[in-house]
Order: sequence, then structure tokens, then C-alpha cells
Amino acid sequence: MKAKFFALLISCSLVGSMTAPLFAQDSNPAVDEITVPEGTEFKLQLHTTINSSTSKAGDRVMCSLIDPVAVEDRDVLPKGVRIDGHVGESRPAGRKGKGGLLTIVFDTVELSNGQKVAIIGSLTEVFSSESGSDPTVGPEGELKGKGPDRREQALLIVAPAIVGSVGGIGTGIALGAVGVMTALFLPKGRQASIAAGSLVGMRLDRDVVLVIPSAGR
Repeated sequence: MKAKFFALLISCSLVGSMTAPLFAQDSNPAVDEITVPEGTEFKLQLHTTINSSTSKAGDRVMCSLIDPVAVEDRDVLPKGVRIDGHVGESRPAGRKGKGGLLTIVFDTVELSNGQKVAIIGSLTEVFSSESGSDPTVGPEGELKGKGPDRREQALLIVAPAIVGSVGGIGTGIALGAVGVMTALFLPKGRQASIAAGSLVGMRLDRDVVLVIPSAGR
């Protein structure tokens, strides 16, 4: 009797040891590794106001994804995902009409499960500016502030020379010199700035691998 009891106990232990890994394996959700390729375009809403007169290198910049990002017809990043970055370079506007400059380095994607993935992305364009300004984005992703109004520059530089030519050689030389001095003291250019709420474009500058739930689940 005891022998049968021990035999039954051993067989139950063996069955349990064989089935336990199956249950453990089944409890782990299946996942896929998806590579989002370099050059993929993202459309983002900015949640941080940045300005070349006040923002410093390293300041955090917060954004959220406006349109889902798809790879091979599968959405791998849904709308609303957090995508953050930091100010890379900040140079305030200067005299002689020199506009300010800002760069943004996008560095983090926060997935729906809270996982943060490192990325490298750069600014490509401004779709809609919340402040009503018309900032310019350069070929390297730099946000540029514009210089003084062209009509203002023309009045400051050209008008004295015209008056001088009418008033004779001596007057022309004197006023021409005034024109040169005026050019040297042009007003500052405009700051490079973009307000929270603006819609901007980002380009992924390096492949990034995302681990997301399997499409079969």
C-alpha cells in the first residue's frame, strides 16, 4: 500500500515539473522587435515654449505624437506617445540684424507601458506656430530667428546715401558715412522661438528598435 502511495506521489511530482514550465511560458506575453528606420518622419505637438533669449543648452523639451507611426503597414507608435528631447544649442539674437538660433535634439520615446527608449531625432519643419510667428528651420534642423524688416534696413542704409547724392559731393560723403554707421548699429535680429502648442516635424536620425506586443495577441 505504501509502495503504491509513493509511486503515485512521484508520478504527480513528475507531471507537475513538466507542466510548470508550460504555464510559466504561457504567462509571458509574446512580443515583436520592430525596427523603425532612420529617416522616418514624426509629427509632434510641442508642450514646451523655447526661445533663444531664455532657453539654455540641455533644457528639456516635451512633445507628444500627433499621428501614429507605421512600419510596413503596422502602427508601432500610437497617437499620444510622449517624445521628449533637449535644447542642443541656443544663441540669442545679436546686433547688425543677426537673428537668434536654436536646435532641438529629440532623445526619448516613452512607450504605452512606461518603457523609455533612446532615440536621436532632429527638427525638420514647423507646421503650425501657436504664437503666430513664422520661424525658419535650416537644413541641419536649426531654428532661426529672422533679421530686421527689409524695408527698415533699406531706410537705414539707402536713404542717407540718396540724400547725400542730391546735396553734393561733400554732403554725400558725410551722409554716406552716416549710412555706414547706421548699418553697423542695425537693430537686433529676431529671437528664434516657438511656443507650446505648436505642431512640428521630426526626422529620426538613427534606426531604433522597439519591443512591442506581438501582432497576433
